[in-house]
Amino acid sequence: MAVRQGQERTAPDGGSTIRALDALERISDAVFALDRSWRFTYLNTRCEWLLRRPREELLGRLVWDEFPDARGSLFEQEYQRALKDQVNVNFESYYVPLDAWLDVQAYPSSEGLTVSFRDVSPRKRAEQALHESEQFLRSTLDSLSTHIAILDGRGTILAVNAAWKRFARDNGCSDTDLRCGVGANYLEVAEDAQGDNAEEAPAVAQGIRAILAGRSESFVVDYPCHEPGNGRRRWFLLRATRFIGAGPLRIVMAHEDITGRHEADETRQRLVREEVAREEAEASRERMNAVLERITDGFAAFDRYERFTYVNRPAETQFGLKREALLGRRLGEVFSGPPAAAMTSLLRRATAAQVPVEEEQPSVVDHRWLRVVAYPSPEGLSVYFRDITEKRRVELWSRFLSDMGTASTRSLDCGNVVRTVVTLAVPTLADGCAIATRGGCLEEGPATEVAAVTPALGDTLRRACVPGAEGELGEIVEQARHSGSGFLLKEAGPDNPGVKSAVAVPLALQDRSLGVLLLVSTRAGLLYGAESLPLVAELARRTALALENARLYRTEKQAVAARDETLGIVSHDLRAPLNTITLLARSAERRLLRTHEGAEAAEALRKVRLVVGSMERLIDDLLEVARVESGRAQLDMEPVDVPRLLSQVQALNELLAADKALRLEVTCEPDLPRVRADRARLVRIFQNLVGNAIHFTPPGGCIRLKAERQGDQVCFRVEDTGPGIDARALPHVFDRFWQAIHARKAGAGLGLAIVKGLVEAHGGRVWVESPPGHGATFSFTLPALPEASASLSQGGGASASLE
Repeated sequence: MAVRQGQERTAPDGGSTIRALDALERISDAVFALDRSWRFTYLNTRCEWLLRRPREELLGRLVWDEFPDARGSLFEQEYQRALKDQVNVNFESYYVPLDAWLDVQAYPSSEGLTVSFRDVSPRKRAEQALHESEQFLRSTLDSLSTHIAILDGRGTILAVNAAWKRFARDNGCSDTDLRCGVGANYLEVAEDAQGDNAEEAPAVAQGIRAILAGRSESFVVDYPCHEPGNGRRRWFLLRATRFIGAGPLRIVMAHEDITGRHEADETRQRLVREEVAREEAEASRERMNAVLERITDGFAAFDRYERFTYVNRPAETQFGLKREALLGRRLGEVFSGPPAAAMTSLLRRATAAQVPVEEEQPSVVDHRWLRVVAYPSPEGLSVYFRDITEKRRVELWSRFLSDMGTASTRSLDCGNVVRTVVTLAVPTLADGCAIATRGGCLEEGPATEVAAVTPALGDTLRRACVPGAEGELGEIVEQARHSGSGFLLKEAGPDNPGVKSAVAVPLALQDRSLGVLLLVSTRAGLLYGAESLPLVAELARRTALALENARLYRTEKQAVAARDETLGIVSHDLRAPLNTITLLARSAERRLLRTHEGAEAAEALRKVRLVVGSMERLIDDLLEVARVESGRAQLDMEPVDVPRLLSQVQALNELLAADKALRLEVTCEPDLPRVRADRARLVRIFQNLVGNAIHFTPPGGCIRLKAERQGDQVCFRVEDTGPGIDARALPHVFDRFWQAIHARKAGAGLGLAIVKGLVEAHGGRVWVESPPGHGATFSFTLPALPEASASLSQGGGASASLE
């Protein structure tokens, strides 16, 4: 190839070279050859035509000198690479001087480089035109708000526009999500769709299959869709169309957002419904107004600006004004003062919370009370008013009577009862209250207790309660004191300035008069009428009952004190002869035992001493019960070790139990805390309980002493296997003298009463359980002593009084 044009060709293979050159002249591609110095060595005719240069001008010349525009271009880069790396290269590039796209192939050899190229400008321009057309179509589709996808013959998405991509991203699909973009099978997605928003998916899949099968050219369906995040409902119109034209089957899927049209349709339908509803509401309002005029409760309607829009007849009475004076005006413009402010506050709370608000409030007129219920709505408020003055007055008196009963029982002193009543009555029921008691009710004789809102009113009440007092208040007090009935003062005269009304009732119990109760009001809103007499009379009755209870309690305390004093004297007087009998019996017994003939007499004297001992124990029990009940028992408190205590009790009673063929067992929970108690009194508690158990348990039985921890207390139990206690007797076993009265072969009935009193004096609790035929279990608890406190108390016990 590297042979110059016109040179003599006499090589042995000259024939084949000539044939090759002839072939190069006939081919349609342009061919030229360069030596290793980049000089032209050959150009065919097609190359002359494309380069627009005759070969005579180019042969032997440097290609870079003849075509300087090729320097630094892709042409130079590829030629250099082919010659340097001895590789064939193929590329397409636009050459500006020729205004042509060239498809170039370069083949290196040892002599240089052979280049073949052709003009591909028509193809490149056609490709560019097609690309520009596709770009224009893409831009056009991307500019549409309709979501468009192109499907192939299998339902796979080949292309989508920008609106489709935006909608996919807004619904949580990324650009690479195979469910939403290019490469996804739209038909399979429609067939597999499930959930609340997939109702139309089967119809869409069926329509696509009909187009793919040639049974249909297109179909249309609309469907709802919810936006993620806000849950807003949108509507789309889906049009699926078969692309008509040459080439493979294509389906255009267009999703058009028709939410606006749907919302417009819904708005139009809503307006029609609202018009119908408005007409029905007008008719209903007329009917409602007719009903509201007939009800007894007051009713008023307010708009959003708190202005009256409707007032029925009962509300006119409660507001004290005609509706014409209220309509169109705010509550605060018509009324003033605390009642108006309270009602305005209620209306605003209901409006702010948009929930019904109910409250009892004073009326704006006549010092009455209303139950006000406000119902909010978008238009304003509907408010109901019910007069509850009488109901509230009764409830107020009921609460007062209940509080008075509770407070008066806290003290059983007559003076405290009287002071409690007058203090509670002011200012709840009256501005002034006085109780004048007769002699015999209080220890100090007749007295008057007064409570009033002002000192001057208190002085007026005291003067009115003096026997024979003059004036209107003094008269009703005297009338109530002597007639036994209540009296009203509805309008006070000038001698009682400031007094609006008063009521006086006697403190009577059966046929006995204890005094007079006087209530006085200085307020127009608190007036006593005929309806007040029964309530004040009930207050007086309860006061008299509390005074009588206090008197009885005082009498009972005096009787108990006299009993205890008598018991102490009798016990002292009995102990002296009993001690004498015991000493004489023991002395005579000893002398008789020295002789053999006096054995029987000595035994008789021993029994006399036993009887005397029983009498002394009975005296001790009587004195112990008296001390416990009067609160005068002195407890010598000290830390007591529980296991050691139970061992002591077991040792004290083992011989008695063995004498009756009984087993006495002790069970103690490990690590029990100590208790703070009077050791001697605690032993006496156990002795009384164990003695009972030994007495009532038949031979061969068992008595168990147990101790266990229960929270911050220690629980002690004495169990026996005796016949048990009758269920009817269980509530009374700890009653004083009950056993002596109701049980056969029993003692004085003081042992269990002493147990109960001593346990409770220690701050514990005692009870008994006895399943029928399964013995009895007496249990009691004592507060456990913390170990730190127990160690601090080792230095000695401290005395405690029950007083």
